Amino acid sequence: MSDKTTYAVVEPQIDEDEQEYPQVHLEALGLKFDLPNLNSKAGLPLEIIQMIFIIKSKVVLSEEEQYQAMAVFLAYFEQIHPTLWNKLRRSDNAMGWLTGIVKAWATESGIDPKALTSSSSTDNTEEH
Repeated sequence: MSDKTTYAVVEPQIDEDEQEYPQVHLEALGLKFDLPNLNSKAGLPLEIIQMIFIIKSKVVLSEEEQYQAMAVFLAYFEQIHPTLWNKLRRSDNAMGWLTGIVKAWATESGIDPKALTSSSSTDNTEEH
């Protein structure tokens, strides 16, 4: 018995001349760190790309989606920026700082951060 299955070859269209987005430089909790631009198609983990698709597809995230987004970003920081993750872990208002950092990351990437507004954070972290 011969296998007559035909497979389509996937050839993505990659624009080598595509605009490069600058890295985002943030300072929080006494740390300075560089993050990939959230508009970049390269350099982002799939989990972050998935979250960006959800964020860009809605005007405002539901509370459940906000928590999912923060969980994805927190996992990213734990894996890629463990020093920042440890500072968040030890802070008095980890959710406030996380929300502030993610909103600043979105703003500096050129993404409207209004979808990331979290009702669970009452402290203003921008002045610290």
